[in-house]
Amino acid sequence: MTLYESLAQSFIDDIVSERLPVGARLPALRQLAQQHGVSLTTAGKAYGYLEDRGWIYARPQAGYFVANRSQIAEFPPLSSHSLTPRDPSRFAPKKGYDSGLSGFAPLGTSLLAPALLPEMELTRTIKRVTQRASQSMFSYPEAQGLASLRQALAGHFRDNHFPFNADELVITNSSLDSVRSALECLSEPQDTIAVCSPCFSGLLDLLTTLKRHIIEIPVTHAGIDLEALETCFAQQKVSAALLSTTHLNPLGITLPAEQKQAIARLAAKYQLPIIEDDVYFELSHQKDKPLPAKYWDKDGYILWCSSISKTLAPGLRLGWCLPGRYFDQFYGHHSHTSMGINSLVQACIAEFILCGDYRNHINKVRPILQSQAHQYRQLLAEHLPASAQISAPQGGLVLWIRIPGLETDQLADEAQKIGVDIRRGSCFSTHPDYNDCLRINCGWPLYLEIDSDSAQAQLLRLCQLINH
Repeated sequence: MTLYESLAQSFIDDIVSERLPVGARLPALRQLAQQHGVSLTTAGKAYGYLEDRGWIYARPQAGYFVANRSQIAEFPPLSSHSLTPRDPSRFAPKKGYDSGLSGFAPLGTSLLAPALLPEMELTRTIKRVTQRASQSMFSYPEAQGLASLRQALAGHFRDNHFPFNADELVITNSSLDSVRSALECLSEPQDTIAVCSPCFSGLLDLLTTLKRHIIEIPVTHAGIDLEALETCFAQQKVSAALLSTTHLNPLGITLPAEQKQAIARLAAKYQLPIIEDDVYFELSHQKDKPLPAKYWDKDGYILWCSSISKTLAPGLRLGWCLPGRYFDQFYGHHSHTSMGINSLVQACIAEFILCGDYRNHINKVRPILQSQAHQYRQLLAEHLPASAQISAPQGGLVLWIRIPGLETDQLADEAQKIGVDIRRGSCFSTHPDYNDCLRINCGWPLYLEIDSDSAQAQLLRLCQLINH
């Protein structure tokens, strides 16, 4: 055992024995180094080791704190699962899968709070680009996307150890727009698509609109059911798969690298396309950023889709797709249905990436999200019934909560009456297995402001509603 692992183990022992209770503040790095006679590097590695394993978390500008591990849930798999295609339109909730309040409430939609966004830097970039981009507004945009943006994105992800060629990328209106184009050019109405279960409600609405049937592949804290996925491929039950692999919405888990490699091998073995919806890719709560399944796709059967909607500015509506061997089909369909993406927006995002502001923003917001997720989990653990299971996301913006016996369809209706927006479990599947689950957004600082509309106030009102 190395010195830093030995130091970390001493903290684990204290946490397990409750000598260090949940929420306890740990020594600052310099203080830790002095107390134990080790270097700052060793102290930092010890805290990094504990943080990566979920024992502690960092609160920006406040220090390190003991995390709540007792509530880490292992959610049961989809019990009513079968590999029979289902029409999602037959099981959709009354207002669709992704319905919420008509206004905005912080717990419903998966979003970063404006206070966490680099508004000043982005505004400065937009002004700078607008002053010199007047000519581009008087011509139609390039169908594949602005070359400077594609190059900026390729450079950005290459620095994240995910290299690809800028010429392989197609710019779209959003990740969901990329997914739509991929589904439309690779399948037909009434075709069956394999999806994760639970599945992001917006994808179920999209599949309903496109008249695709689905087979739900169970996902738990341990990963995706690869055997079920391969059965679908081997028996030719599906035309394609639509999977999330990193910080899945709503579970928050990331598939192990071994499973991502296996997914790429399955796609190549059966020569079937897999659409990878990877919108939370950059919002890891850990120091190490996971790679997408596309990284291991050497044969081009994975279409990788992502955007800036969750990381930066959903209102700019900008995403992209790396279509692999399906480039010609995807690009042809996209160019005839989108008519190009706003050139000025593309130029602004290219500049924002190239000047380093985008990377700085991502690096700043990731530890904040980790801290917020821990704060939400702690508050929920204190105020929900003891039977509540609360997810411990590895990244992203949402928490998945299960309370056995709770009817979350009724809960969501009651919550809306008091202005609290949540996503009921029935929004994430065509099966009834998640009817005692709900999803909340944790992208809003819990203690940003204390008023009736704050995230903290709404979360407490939700807990009161559940307890009554």
